[in-house]
Amino acid sequence: MDMWMQMIVAAVASGTPLLFATLGGILIERSGIIQLGAEGLMLMGRSSPASLT
Repeated sequence: MDMWMQMIVAAVASGTPLLFATLGGILIERSGIIQLGAEGLMLMGRSSPASLT
């Protein structure tokens, strides 16, 4: 059971930057701005959780 919990924690931690980038892309699309910098969103989404911990 401990192995499964570690796998779930690793999956959530790995998916968090993708979630932040997707959320940023959705908010930009909803505001009417054409979004061309998804790579920048990925970089910011990757560095945000690291800076908060």
